[in-house]
Amino acid sequence: MKFAEYIKTVEIDALWGKRKHILWHLDRHVNILSGVNGIGKSTILRKTLLNSDGVHLTLFPEDATELRCDVIEKFTIEPDALLDKLEKQFVEYKSSADEARSARIQLFYDYVDKLYGQTEKAILREADGIRLMQEGDILTTRQLSSGEKQMMLIFLTVLLEDCQPYVLFMDEPEVSLHVDWQQELVSIITEMNPNIQLILTTHSPAVIMNGWLDKVTEVSDITVN
Repeated sequence: MKFAEYIKTVEIDALWGKRKHILWHLDRHVNILSGVNGIGKSTILRKTLLNSDGVHLTLFPEDATELRCDVIEKFTIEPDALLDKLEKQFVEYKSSADEARSARIQLFYDYVDKLYGQTEKAILREADGIRLMQEGDILTTRQLSSGEKQMMLIFLTVLLEDCQPYVLFMDEPEVSLHVDWQQELVSIITEMNPNIQLILTTHSPAVIMNGWLDKVTEVSDITVN
């Protein structure tokens, strides 16, 4: 078994049952798919993730047989349950941390403090799990707002990849996020894991205008007759 570092190309036959198909040459690190509602952004993302019938992926290296990947949905049905699961994984990750992992955990703490500090929250670094202090009260992740939960899901998912080459699919991750957080999203993810390949859909100008405009692909540009 050999894991791929990233996806080079995605080809999808007969999207929506039509004769047109998709041919998308991907960037090694950041790929942002844009287009009007109903054009097929989420469908392309989902088909690529599932690697279902009619989908052809070219991986790097070419002899790779497996792909490490994860997905952040725009609407997580049970965010609390998923956060509980990720928090347990974080506790295990922290308990076995070497010097490199400890540095990644500190970067995670720093970003939580930077963003959540806007509402006077700070993460309790000595806690085994995820706890935040706000005006003397200790909060769990279940007590966070929907946007704070969404960002925490993203933070923990990226951290627990352990800086491995990895593909992260995100479908409109800006949902519930304040515009300031949208602007920082891609930069934070790529700093937390420089080996990541990010493939996301978005309607938000804020996500792409902070240095990522050249990574945007319109669905119409990858649709082949």
